[in-house]
Amino acid sequence: MKKIFLSLSFLLVMTSRAFCDYLEDGNAMFAKGDYDGAIVNFTKAIEQDQNNYIAYVFRGYIRQNKGNLADALADYNKAIEINPKYELAYNNRGNVKRAQRDLSGALADFTKAIELKPDYADAYFNRGLTKKVKDDFDGAIADYTKAIELKPDYSDAYNNRGNAKKRKDDWDGAIADYNKYIELKPDDALTYNNRGLVKNDKGDLNGAIADFTKAIELDRNYALAYNNRGWSEFWKNDFDKASNDATRAIQLNSKNGYFYGTRGWARYGKGDVAGALEDCKKAVELEGVNSLDAAGDQGMIDFIKGDYKKAVESWQRAIQHDASVQRELQPWIEKAKAMQSTAK
Repeated sequence: MKKIFLSLSFLLVMTSRAFCDYLEDGNAMFAKGDYDGAIVNFTKAIEQDQNNYIAYVFRGYIRQNKGNLADALADYNKAIEINPKYELAYNNRGNVKRAQRDLSGALADFTKAIELKPDYADAYFNRGLTKKVKDDFDGAIADYTKAIELKPDYSDAYNNRGNAKKRKDDWDGAIADYNKYIELKPDDALTYNNRGLVKNDKGDLNGAIADFTKAIELDRNYALAYNNRGWSEFWKNDFDKASNDATRAIQLNSKNGYFYGTRGWARYGKGDVAGALEDCKKAVELEGVNSLDAAGDQGMIDFIKGDYKKAVESWQRAIQHDASVQRELQPWIEKAKAMQSTAK
């Protein structure tokens, strides 16, 4: 886990030795993963000096990592009350607010951190991440770009900017960013998977399969990469491989409805209509009957049952939810419409 704690030497001249000892012990425990022990020591440091904002930020960060967002927020609030010009407290509080879905509050905190420290790359990154959550992809790209200008080796900013570009269908731009990330971190499976998704969207199915395969080589338990490779194989009409990869994904995570949907479509391609129906029903069950994520699989269920009108409606809902699936679903919509006309 990334350490954000500052050097404590400067505190020796501004507060008691005991305060610094507790802070150093807390920092050491945090580094070892002993979060509870770290909180105990940071609390003792606060008892020594209740007006030292550093200890509140440290304790808040540990509480944040433990998922105790309310108490973390209280600690950051106290730190800012004591020192309203401490940019790290605003940045960390922004992360807590984003986790609490207070996106406007998070943006305000990241912007304040940047005002206090204009070269604060992490604050630009975090503000970009928040803008992406709000579907402000242009704003997210601008912030990630600024973070990269300030820190040219900021690998996560390249990955996230690639994700934002993907959402804007800037596939070449996304691939360029993923390439840079991979150059900086060649052993990270996540971005090979992300690049594979873009290549799949571009219709480069062989390139997509190669990237998903690399992701799997780096992480043999990467269920999503198996599933995504299965989809690319499906679009190549290699239904046996698609079914096998989806099955492996299910073995790794049997609670993910998306994986059952992938196998269901592959089974339909193989001519296993009963298996396809069973898997697609399981996908809808896990994703939720009214979930837009399940609309594509519900469409296959309707199609198999011969209710072509409902199949078209389900697939159109899926496209409204995620326009990137239109290329894949539109041929099925046309097929269902043709079957509906024939049935009349």
